[in-house]
Amino acid sequence: MTPDEFINWLAPAARRICRSYRLYASVCIAQAAIESGWGRYTIGDYNIFGRKAAAGDLFTEVRTREYYNGELVSIVDKFKLYSSLEDAIEDWCQLLTQEPVYVKHIDNTSLETFVQTLAPIYATNPNYARDILLTIAANQLTQYDD
Repeated sequence: MTPDEFINWLAPAARRICRSYRLYASVCIAQAAIESGWGRYTIGDYNIFGRKAAAGDLFTEVRTREYYNGELVSIVDKFKLYSSLEDAIEDWCQLLTQEPVYVKHIDNTSLETFVQTLAPIYATNPNYARDILLTIAANQLTQYDD
C-alpha cells in the first residue's frame, strides 16, 4: 500500500471514530502509519497500532524491536488481533480515553502538546513524538481533525 492508499483506507473510519472520542484523527493516522509501515507490517489483518495483548485478548506472537535502556533490542511479544479496522481504531481511542496514564493528557490540549505527552508513554522510541509530528505535517493529516 502506498501512503496515499493507506490514508484513503484509514482516514474515513479514523475521522468518524476519533471525532466521537474528541481525539485527533491525524495522530491516529500518523501512529498507524509509523507502527505498520504504511500497512506493510500490519499484525494480523488490522493491528496497525502495534497494540500489545492483555490477559483475555486474542493474540499472535511477533518478533519486534524495542528500546530498553537506550538500546534497540529484538524480542518476541504478544500482539492483539482485531476483527475489523473499526475495532482497532475503537481500541486505540479507548486506550487513550480510559487508561489513567493517558486520560490526564488528552483534554483541551494542542496537537503538539498531545503528541509530546503521548509519545513517551506509548512507545519506547525516543524520537516517536518527532516522527508522529513529521508524518502529520508531511501528509497534511490535520485535514482529518474536526
